[in-house]
Amino acid sequence: MKASHILVPTDFSEASLEAVKMAAKFVEMYYSTVDLIHVIPLMSYYDESMQHLGVPFDMEKDLYPKVLKTANDKLHEIAEEYIPKEHRGQLINLVGRKPSQVIANKANERQYDLVIMSNKGGHDSDEVRSHITEKVIRYSEKPVLSIGASFAEKDIHEILVPMDGSGDSVAPLVQAFDFAHAFDAGITLMHIIEPYSLGMEVMPFTVEDDAAVYQSLISNINKYFEKHPELGFTIQRTGVDFEDLLVRETESGSSSVKFVSIVKKGFSAHTEICDYANSSADMVVMCTHGRTGIARILLGSTTAIVAQHLNKPLLTLRPK
Repeated sequence: MKASHILVPTDFSEASLEAVKMAAKFVEMYYSTVDLIHVIPLMSYYDESMQHLGVPFDMEKDLYPKVLKTANDKLHEIAEEYIPKEHRGQLINLVGRKPSQVIANKANERQYDLVIMSNKGGHDSDEVRSHITEKVIRYSEKPVLSIGASFAEKDIHEILVPMDGSGDSVAPLVQAFDFAHAFDAGITLMHIIEPYSLGMEVMPFTVEDDAAVYQSLISNINKYFEKHPELGFTIQRTGVDFEDLLVRETESGSSSVKFVSIVKKGFSAHTEICDYANSSADMVVMCTHGRTGIARILLGSTTAIVAQHLNKPLLTLRPK
C-alpha cells in the first residue's frame, strides 16, 4: 500500500478526529507524512445580505482572518496531539464554496497517495457516509479510506472485494492484498449475478452453476495480472473449490494471502455487498467506477449506494 503522503480533512468534530487517529496508525505502519486540511465555507451570501441592510461588515476584512486564525490554531493543536512532529506535513486552511470539491481538488495533487476521512462530520445525516465524504469519493483521483472509527491491525480479519470480472473491478485486489498482508487478514471476492442485468457484465450472468462462474472469475483475474506483470501477482490453486492463494513476487521475496470466492444471486449488487459486509467483513475495497461507457455508470452507481449504507471501513479507488 503506497501511503507515503496522506491528506486528512477535518471539520474539528469528534467524528473527523477518528480519521486523524487513523492517519497516526498509518504513520506507524508506513512512516507516512500527514497533511491536515480544513475548508471554511464561502459565506458571500451573508456578506451581501448585510450590505443590503446597511451593516458595515466586510467578510474578507472582518470575519475570514479571525476564522482562519482560529482554524489554524485548532489544526496545530490536533497535529501536535496525534501526529509525531517528524511526520507532520502541511496544515491547510482554505475557503471554498463546496468543501467536497476543494478537498477532492487538493487530494488530486501529485504528492498525495491516499485520503483518510471520517464517514461523518459535524452535521449528522441518515446516510452512513456524509454527502461531503460521498462526493470526495466520487471526485478524488486518489484512493479514499472512509471510516466511522479508527481501527488497528487486530480489528481486520476479512476484507471484501466486490468483483464483476472486469479489469476495473480486479484492480482493487492489489490494495486489498496489501491491507490483508499487513493485518494478517483474508480476502473474500464476491461476484453478484443480477437476474435483470443489462447483459454488460464480463461474467456470465445467466449461469446456474456457481463453479462455472468461479472458474470464469479466476480466469479473468489471471488475465488482468498477465497484462500487468509489473505488479508481480499470480494465483496459486489450493485444490479446494472457491479457495486460492494470491501470491506476489518481489525482489525481497514472495508473500501470499488466502482468498475465497463467493458467487451470489440477488436483485441488486449493492444490497448483497452491504448485507454481507455489515454482517461478516471488516472492510470493503472497491472501484469508484469503470473507465468508460456503461461500466462507468453501473459500477459507479453501485459504489455510491454502498457508500451510503455500509457501516464498515470503505477503501475506494479510481481505475487508472
